[in-house]
Amino acid sequence: MNATGPISRFRSLDRLSLPGSRVNEDGIGLCGPFAWVIDGATGLSDEQFTSGGSDAAWLAGLVGDRLMDLAGEEGDAVMSRLEADIHSIFRETTAHVLEVGDHHAPSACLGLVEVHPGEGGQDRVQGCFLGDVIALVPTERGIVRWTDERAKPFEKKTLAALGAREHAPGSIPEAVKRQILENRTKLNRPDGYWVVNPLRPWAGRELRFEAQVKPGEPIVLATDGFMRLVDVFELTRTPPFMPGLLRARVLI
Repeated sequence: MNATGPISRFRSLDRLSLPGSRVNEDGIGLCGPFAWVIDGATGLSDEQFTSGGSDAAWLAGLVGDRLMDLAGEEGDAVMSRLEADIHSIFRETTAHVLEVGDHHAPSACLGLVEVHPGEGGQDRVQGCFLGDVIALVPTERGIVRWTDERAKPFEKKTLAALGAREHAPGSIPEAVKRQILENRTKLNRPDGYWVVNPLRPWAGRELRFEAQVKPGEPIVLATDGFMRLVDVFELTRTPPFMPGLLRARVLI
């Protein structure tokens, strides 16, 4: 499509992001043809390596900032550029630390969607997903969910280790910590799961989706925490009339 043709982009209809604890480690944003949702996870070190509210909050903010800068890039190049930038900035930020172990570094789930003019007056929407953040996309087959659930088996092990154990808010029981450490030996491994991480490569391992969407149809982006309201507690319905972390409308 040349510069004089129609241009597809996102605009925000509604946003809501609330911290699950004292620090918000999620991120949402959009710029031009891109929109994204980020769900950060702090490493297991007692030491904080960055200047953010937590290392995961720092990483979520960095991912969002870099995506804003990369929004003019070709879609296929965005993930590789993002990986290289995050790796470089994290190394520079933690240069004062003798060694940052794999399980000490923060990580983040990322859902990135991109829109371009499609066929027959529709828009072509593409998604790249690492981790269980989601997009709800209206298609001819109904509303489909885009997500990456490769971490689910490991999450189930962590929940099993937690069980009904009582623990102080913000603390992690030792059994749970051991399970998380075991899980993270599979982080960004072929037999494990894939997320954004500043120490281990991940670009090219995202799950990709594509759909033709009518112009003006709303798309919902949300974290797995929000989706528990639907899947577990059944407090709301899945169509894109529900409030989400980011509800974006495709425009021409």
